[in-house]
Amino acid sequence: MGCGGSKKSNKAATEPKKVEPAGSSVNPGTFLQRHMGGLSENYKEIRKIGSGAFADVKLCIFKPTNQERAVKVIHKAGLSTQQMDSTYMLKEIQVLSSLDHPNILRCYEIFEDPWKFYVSTEYCAGGELFDKIVALKKFSEQDASRIMQQILSAVSYCHEKKVIHRDLKPENVLLEDSEGTLNVKIADFGSSCMLDKNRKLNGCFGSAYYVSPEVLTGSYNEKCDEWSCGIIMFILLTGRPPYQGRDQTFILKQVRDNPIRITPERCPGISSDAINLLQRLLEVDPNTRITAKDAGNHPWIQNFRSNENNHLGSALNDLKQFQSSSKLKTAVHIFLATQLISHEETKKLKESFTVLDKNGDGKVSRAELHAEYRKFMSEDEAQQTVEKIMKEVDTDGSGNIDYSEFLKACSDYNKLVSRENLEAAFKMFDKDGSGDITIDELKEVLGKELIVADSYWNQVIAEVDVNGDGVIDVKEFVNLMTKN
Repeated sequence: MGCGGSKKSNKAATEPKKVEPAGSSVNPGTFLQRHMGGLSENYKEIRKIGSGAFADVKLCIFKPTNQERAVKVIHKAGLSTQQMDSTYMLKEIQVLSSLDHPNILRCYEIFEDPWKFYVSTEYCAGGELFDKIVALKKFSEQDASRIMQQILSAVSYCHEKKVIHRDLKPENVLLEDSEGTLNVKIADFGSSCMLDKNRKLNGCFGSAYYVSPEVLTGSYNEKCDEWSCGIIMFILLTGRPPYQGRDQTFILKQVRDNPIRITPERCPGISSDAINLLQRLLEVDPNTRITAKDAGNHPWIQNFRSNENNHLGSALNDLKQFQSSSKLKTAVHIFLATQLISHEETKKLKESFTVLDKNGDGKVSRAELHAEYRKFMSEDEAQQTVEKIMKEVDTDGSGNIDYSEFLKACSDYNKLVSRENLEAAFKMFDKDGSGDITIDELKEVLGKELIVADSYWNQVIAEVDVNGDGVIDVKEFVNLMTKN
């Protein structure tokens, strides 16, 4: 199928990898917890919010923090071999754990029993974009552009990470809120795969209206996602499906033999810029089809993009003031900021991040930061400020500020370190429930990709272990997280 990931290098473990502090290798995927057995008693079911042939989605309360979460219950009987990895775990989880973008649904933990997977994710109260389309019929160009900017940013980010979604459609785009802003998140990576530049993909994935012509010929690459984006944009602007009829076989025949062609006559009342972008996304030849990154910088997207944000000044100040902490505190801070931060604060910070991310690639670069600080600083001051921020905030050394790093630096720390949040964080490390965090438990959570000597983990423990017993108890943990 061409969907397998590349093999990891198998270097001898006799030469430990040189590592920075534990926080430097921490990302949201680090904390994706996997459990054997049914859904934890920490979850209280409220109601069913969606269902399909082999999966149901339920709204639940995560009792330790009283947080709303969506739990997708997937019946194993309905899964294909392409949706599982070599350990019979969902490939979707592997993909989601590698992604860190404000417009991609975040996954918290997964449970597995002999018959089902239970996947706990963010809850998006607005439901599917599809239902919004049905209710509104079509969107204004400004609203459609806002939605497409977010989708294209997420797709561009995925492609840079070598991830192809393969099933982009309004049903898999979720609205964060039921009213107000049109903030969206891409969900359902069940058909996704990793891009292999050395060969084309094959196998028909996706839904009839949104599938690209080359998918039906059996040889394609990541540009199939751009075609799907074009179909979504067409439906948002016209309120009409791209093909006549409801029979899937008939629709697929049209896609293969007579794919949609965008003309001004077919899109009455739509601006020339919008028509141009549609034509470039729905170019039949994938070699000349526009990339998601270039589409996100198209005039139709940029002309409607707002660069005003009431909270940007606060975020810029927080970035400037942030100082990295001990290894463990940095790791816990990322966990709190990505898993337990309130919805309202996330929304505020996401807006600031999006304004800073001028090119829509899902990261904030040195140049983007410099341009913003240069508005009210001298050249030298701006340069020094940005260098300090990169040193303190860019803990993975990527050369950019990733979304989770931004949340870590700009979130309201005093709200994050509530008793409930700290208890949840401690339990995440205290795997056996003994009341202490041991070296082995630190390794299990933070050391998945590190090959280091025990002395490294002893150092992490020693930074927190006040009484010198070789473990971290609750009091020491709370003290670490609450002291200045």
